Amino acid sequence: MTLPPRDPLLESFAATSRRVWYLPVIRGVLAILLGVLALVWPAATLLTLILVLGVFWLVDGVVGIVDGVRWRGEAGAGLRIVLGVLGVLAGLVLVLQPGLSAGVLVTIAGVWAVLGGVALVVVSVQARRWGVGWGWGVAAGVVTAVFGILLIAWPGIGAATFVILLGAYALVAGIALVVHGLRIRALAKRLDRR
Repeated sequence: MTLPPRDPLLESFAATSRRVWYLPVIRGVLAILLGVLALVWPAATLLTLILVLGVFWLVDGVVGIVDGVRWRGEAGAGLRIVLGVLGVLAGLVLVLQPGLSAGVLVTIAGVWAVLGGVALVVVSVQARRWGVGWGWGVAAGVVTAVFGILLIAWPGIGAATFVILLGAYALVAGIALVVHGLRIRALAKRLDRR
């Protein structure tokens, strides 16, 4: 890929990329770990799943907020912060009220996934002008949104089915996020060599 001539916006993007490339990698690794745990121990109790998912959303939400703050002034930063806050709130509800029914959990997960997936697609498409592995971001966003739509459409699915869907989604989205973060890092390095 040939890089466009130097411009201030591209230089600003490169500087920001050097500072935050690892955030999608962290989110991806967390998602992969969640996916492996969900698939390896599908018979785990729903209470354990609720607590694990609650902690995941808390950590992912905090990372999303930090990501949005670090990208402040850039397109999509505010949306990242809002989604991070929603993740923290959803995580707190699940950790503090683990007795919630499976249907409520599935609906919360579905709404979170649709909003997060759409946001990731929007941010990734906006990053397309820099050729930043935007396709991986779009892929993770689409997988996340489709997962959310499935959960909202069938909130009465059984706990075991939910765990298997969650595990599969988390693995695919996690891999896409790790690759996306590494592509951001590679672009920043290429820009530094210019």
